Amino acid sequence: MSYLPPCNEHLLRDFGGASLALAVVLCAAVATMERRPVRTALTAYLVSFVTHLLVHASHLEPLSAASAAGFLTLLGTAVLLPAALVWLAADGTVFREPAQAGRPSAP
Repeated sequence: MSYLPPCNEHLLRDFGGASLALAVVLCAAVATMERRPVRTALTAYLVSFVTHLLVHASHLEPLSAASAAGFLTLLGTAVLLPAALVWLAADGTVFREPAQAGRPSAP
């Protein structure tokens, strides 16, 4: 895997587009603060970033050991933080209950 221009294309086209879509979904989930959309958005984010981590972890040959360790630490953090948020989201007390049809939602 080359880290020159094809990598830039990957970053902008593939990963960048998916990240933008996930960011929109995450923002919508946070705006509603309902449990199911938040957990769904975080799970989608995790699936995307775990696969991204695995792809890059299998292509570390051109990097020095220190660079590879730093790179995997950075990508691992992007996986561990949302994983912790999914775990915290299992506690339903921080979320609003979904509004039922015909009933006004509580402020």
